[in-house]
Amino acid sequence: MKAFAFGALAVAGGCAAPQPPAVAAAPTAVRAPAEAPRPRPSADAAPPPEPAAPPEPWAWVLPVDHGIRADRGGGGAFLAPRAHGSHNGVDLLAPVGTPVRAPCAGKARSGQNSSHGKWAQLVCPLPSELGLPKERRVSVFFAHLHQIAGLGDEPKDVAVGAALGSVGKSGNASSSIIAAHLHLELAVHDDEPHALADRHSGREQSDSAGAHELDAALRSRCLEPEGLAREGEPLWRARRADPFVMLTCLGARKPPYTRPQGKLAEASFAWSTRYRAKTFDVDREGFAPAPKKEQP
Repeated sequence: MKAFAFGALAVAGGCAAPQPPAVAAAPTAVRAPAEAPRPRPSADAAPPPEPAAPPEPWAWVLPVDHGIRADRGGGGAFLAPRAHGSHNGVDLLAPVGTPVRAPCAGKARSGQNSSHGKWAQLVCPLPSELGLPKERRVSVFFAHLHQIAGLGDEPKDVAVGAALGSVGKSGNASSSIIAAHLHLELAVHDDEPHALADRHSGREQSDSAGAHELDAALRSRCLEPEGLAREGEPLWRARRADPFVMLTCLGARKPPYTRPQGKLAEASFAWSTRYRAKTFDVDREGFAPAPKKEQP
């Protein structure tokens, strides 16, 4: 609003001649209040924190998918019969030399023994959105390798997708009646020291609190909503989880299943011979976990 000032009308006694009316003063513009100076950031002030990157999903371990191994040497499905009771992992059929990749970011080490042959171990934390205690760890075990990529006895930090080695026939997979494959095994531990100490002996079947916590989380977040199940078979053996189910529920998008050429074709069985799901084709890429909704 503009304010205006008016001059006074001067009056004398008697019949004085009328005075000309006073001329109104020109309106005076009101100045807007001066804007307060903006404070300059101090040179010592810390920069604003960058938004946290979304959790990276786990990845599939091979660039090809030729399904589950089953040959004259036995079946490669999770919990298939073994001398020590049951198969602790799953055998992924693949030609010798096929690259083996890290499914998660963690600490990797390697070694060699008579049964596993050349092996690699990768210990990873679980995604935070599962709501498990942050110290829980998964020991991912790869056996019967042909080559090992730059790993040794001391754990080494590796990223998702890092090269760990290649598929082979070492250890007790060297027999001519056993098709080339990657033995993949996952065991859930309560913390990193216990996970790194796991030697994945078939006869050692201790349990862990983390395994039960993860089982409950996967059931509510993945298995029940997606209708993912294994035909008539359990998904756990103490602390060991079914690798196909676990990788799928943690976001690993595998290549579509294809039957290999040559002799490997006789040992190849598709995932749909063992697993089913309501919302996706288990022989294709798997399902992508829905992004977490932001709170209003």
